[in-house]
Amino acid sequence: MLSVRGLNTEYQTPKGPPVKAAQDVSFEVPKGKFFTLLGPSGCGKTTTLRSIAGLERPVSGDIEVNGTVVYSSSRGIFVPPNRRNFGMVFQSYAIWPHMTVFANAAFPLEVRKNKPSRQQIRDKVMAVLCAVALDHLAEREATKLSGGQQQRLALARALVMEP
Repeated sequence: MLSVRGLNTEYQTPKGPPVKAAQDVSFEVPKGKFFTLLGPSGCGKTTTLRSIAGLERPVSGDIEVNGTVVYSSSRGIFVPPNRRNFGMVFQSYAIWPHMTVFANAAFPLEVRKNKPSRQQIRDKVMAVLCAVALDHLAEREATKLSGGQQQRLALARALVMEP
């Protein structure tokens, strides 16, 4: 289950007051359910998702995942992104150009707290690359993929850690 309560995220500006990107966001997503954030451009959807993933540090609120608090402004808790077990596919894919397809997909497992063995990483990565039909391109440079292939690689990278 995901619980977001009273989430507020702001961005500082060089001049003037901070930009309020997400204001008093609260919702719960029961385990096994899909949830959609829907709204106009600039309303805080991406900021909210980035805050849940730990890529943004909100100014206030609480985020709890499966009974574990990953962010709480009042309790001073901030669990870093690589310890939250979330997978996120960015709109722009965020493929690392200096890595192969395999290395891109393996990265979340390589930086995980309880890093799997080299063989476990290979098995998991190849299974997920097979699922997105990129297994035959594992050693290709990520920049040599088409747009659709890059999107599938981003999905594979999000799924490989079984978020």
